[in-house]
Amino acid sequence: IEFYGKFTGSEQEKKTATDQTLRDLIRDEVLAKIHEKSDIPRALHIINVIVAVAKQGLCSPTVPFTLLGDVLDCSTLDLCDLLFQYVEERVAIWKSPVFYTAGKNYLLRMCNDLLRRLSQSQNTVFCGRIQLFLARLFPLSEKSALNLVSQFNLDNVTIFNNEPTKSTLDVDREDQMETDEIKAERFKIHQLYFHSMYLVDYKLYLNIWGIQDIFRNPTQCYQKEAWDKFTQNADNIFRVFESFKLDEVSGNKTTHTTHNKSYFSKFLTSEKLTELQLSDGLFRRQILTQFLILFRYLAATVKFKGASLVLTEAQKTWIGSTEGKIYKLLQETPPNGNKFAKYTKHLLEREEFWISWKNSGCPSFMKMRPKTEEQSPASKKRKIDPKKNTVAEDFASGKSLGMGSPELTRLWNLCPDNLAACRSSAREFLPSIQDYFAEPIEQEDPANQIEDQYKLIKNSNFQWKALRLLSNRSQLFFTSQPANLQFKTVPDYLSTVVGKLAKEFPATKSEETNGDEIADSETTEITNNDEDVNDKEDEVVVAGDSLSTDDITMLATKIGSDWSKLAPHLNMKTKDIKEINEDSEDPILQARQTLVTWQDLVGSSATWTTLSQALKAAGLEEI
Repeated sequence: IEFYGKFTGSEQEKKTATDQTLRDLIRDEVLAKIHEKSDIPRALHIINVIVAVAKQGLCSPTVPFTLLGDVLDCSTLDLCDLLFQYVEERVAIWKSPVFYTAGKNYLLRMCNDLLRRLSQSQNTVFCGRIQLFLARLFPLSEKSALNLVSQFNLDNVTIFNNEPTKSTLDVDREDQMETDEIKAERFKIHQLYFHSMYLVDYKLYLNIWGIQDIFRNPTQCYQKEAWDKFTQNADNIFRVFESFKLDEVSGNKTTHTTHNKSYFSKFLTSEKLTELQLSDGLFRRQILTQFLILFRYLAATVKFKGASLVLTEAQKTWIGSTEGKIYKLLQETPPNGNKFAKYTKHLLEREEFWISWKNSGCPSFMKMRPKTEEQSPASKKRKIDPKKNTVAEDFASGKSLGMGSPELTRLWNLCPDNLAACRSSAREFLPSIQDYFAEPIEQEDPANQIEDQYKLIKNSNFQWKALRLLSNRSQLFFTSQPANLQFKTVPDYLSTVVGKLAKEFPATKSEETNGDEIADSETTEITNNDEDVNDKEDEVVVAGDSLSTDDITMLATKIGSDWSKLAPHLNMKTKDIKEINEDSEDPILQARQTLVTWQDLVGSSATWTTLSQALKAAGLEEI
């Protein structure tokens, strides 16, 4: 860049001098020395430098393409393969604004020159790579590669022996007068000896290669004489293919070659090869596929077809029946006949979309913005009154805030303190634990004799709501499921929770008793019967000897790390003790888990008296 800036003159003069310098560099350093694959890296390095110079704007953007074309023209096909790989990998660079407009025609010309040098049968993969590169380079709406007016390559003439006098095959049988008996006998011979030379005669040879002229120029099918000859030749070919069927061995013999890459053969028109070609599955597929492509054109609605190029009903009927026969022959042709026929049918069906696209004038695939949006007037900017306070200023001064509309402003200013409004008790919609579980507690009472299937804890909706409520309002959700109950079902778990809640809310049952029961209870309390009084005292003692949730929490805090001493004296299994030890590392939580597990194991026997005895046995009398 510094060297470029030292020169005097206009920018165009500098670029012209740089272009010539780069051409000389390519001529001296590349074209004169590129002979082997080992010379390719140096050539590509120089071309990379030229591309970098063009990006800086120091030379014409067309220079890299002209020099690439020169290098490809002076290289062998093997070296061109390696050089073209460099072109393929940089398609994003060629599509950039710097190079695309200036270089697209150079790239197209370079690719066409390469295609003219390559053989479509021997360099099939290379030709395909060039076509894919052009498809990536140009957009789908590019019409330079489209055959818009449906022109045919009339120069593709198939040369074969069309003079019977020069044929080496049997010609006499073609002109012989045959009776029905002779024809029937010949058909039997065809079926019995289809593999012999009897099938191969000059008439079959003429049918196969003479029909190529119709494939070259399909518009001949709209002429009656040419159509009759075409259908006759086609029926003869199909008849031979049906009588001379291939097996897997003969159909696969063309595929077991030394070619590692895909191979597409170019079939010769020699008479001596006719028998071999009949035994070649690829040859049959090519002929049958040509018929399908021709039928697709004849039956399709093409924009540039002449008004007189219309099929008759008889022609449409023949094409429909023959098309089914062709697909059947493709399925019977090894290898992988069914798969090949399926793919061919799918490709031809997809071709109808492209025909419809071309008939519509090849519209762009880019979705354009609707005109209504383009013509819509620009939105007006809101004018700001400099005298009016902003929302921040109103908030700082304690004034009511304007939120953009009267309704939003009213809602925002309903309460002076919005956070306090959120914490208001009026916004509390969760029921209390005691109210929500009142009915399940009553159902769990054996005196009510409620069957399990009718209990609320069996209802899935109640289960879900109960678990949500417990997780928000009760510590039982986290503490009432010990290690040995971790696989309990939800109804069993809720039954345990309801039993504990019944102990925490002892007044629930007494409030719901009827007046007669209350009167009986009061009468019982004031009786002077010593036995009844003693029984009542025993009941009070039992009720006061039970352990509540608060008692469990208080005891767990005092026991702490000594829970492992107490657990064996509570008749807990070694498995339960091990699970409690693994579930948590907090000694207070482990102690609480021990007491809760003991409560679940012994049920109503979990009293202060029993626990005191276990504490003394464990040497924890001070607790």
